[in-house]
Amino acid sequence: MRLVHKKNAWRVAAAGFVPAPVDPLPESWDEANKAQVAWSLPVAFQAPHAALAVQSPNMFTRQTTSDALTMDLVQTAPKVAVSPPPRKLGVRRLEKKPAASAAKSTDAAGKDKVLDVVPGIPTQSNGVRFVMQPLAEDSFVVQSGLPEFQVLWLSHLLPEGRRPTACSIQTLPSALLASLCEQPAFNAAGGTAFAIYVMRTSVYLAGYKEGRLLLFRSCPGVTGWEMLREGVKLRLGLEDEMVDEILDDALIDPRSAMEPFVRPILQQLEISLDYLQNRHNLRIDKVFIMGLPSGARYWSQMAEETLRMPLIAPSVFDGFALPPKNHELAELTPSKSQAFLAALGAARAAMEEQA
Repeated sequence: MRLVHKKNAWRVAAAGFVPAPVDPLPESWDEANKAQVAWSLPVAFQAPHAALAVQSPNMFTRQTTSDALTMDLVQTAPKVAVSPPPRKLGVRRLEKKPAASAAKSTDAAGKDKVLDVVPGIPTQSNGVRFVMQPLAEDSFVVQSGLPEFQVLWLSHLLPEGRRPTACSIQTLPSALLASLCEQPAFNAAGGTAFAIYVMRTSVYLAGYKEGRLLLFRSCPGVTGWEMLREGVKLRLGLEDEMVDEILDDALIDPRSAMEPFVRPILQQLEISLDYLQNRHNLRIDKVFIMGLPSGARYWSQMAEETLRMPLIAPSVFDGFALPPKNHELAELTPSKSQAFLAALGAARAAMEEQA
């Protein structure tokens, strides 16, 4: 997906599906060092820069404290002193003391070295590159990262000196968190809402206050909508190509087949909402369900029955002007548009500004 921001309005310059790269994402240093075939994109996507959203078994995303993150950065370095950060910038500053033999030297090389850990700036530690994103509370951040060899491989996936070149490499969760921010329904709620991101092999829960994150977690014991489709297929005796059709059709009620999968997620939703109300005195009445390729209305019905709270399932393209020649995008249902969710979040990082 290509996004353009012009005169306070968002426009989708291009969107569609392209063939995957010839080489798969490497899972070791040895695989990353092999000869790599550059990824060629269609002309419509050859903007100056590109952002990539990546899902990998090696990635991690977790909520942590700034102090814990700082100590993790320097866990292999001896004698590290941590000074209080400047509050306005949310920066943790580390001062590495010189070795005893060099402490007496007046040479400039003997002076204290300073390492700045700045939110939003890629940082490397022990072979892992990650990005800190601040939460609504000063003492918490979301830490998300990939192994260094995968980052290097991805950075060379697009050919140097030609359009586009990689400018931002993100984990899937970090891209999802950005995808909701331009939704009209989200902005109409003042940015105070809850989101359930149901992806193919994972489910994430996020709570927002005035557009800032208050809570982010992976839903335990659930592996994504792929498992839901398999359960519905087996319980109702359907062929693969019929599952999505049944989940989007009103002729058959599939909720009994969906219930074993959806119930644990709704329980975690209730726990998360209670936490936000008790810990932050924040009562949320807008809950978005994002990422589902089919069946969102049944999720909403089940949430209304159990929690008295229906779920909002907007189209990914709500609030965006679409390319006039691309009628396929204009005809996409809200469920089918969810295939572009991660691409939308990544595209915001490489968004083009036009006067």
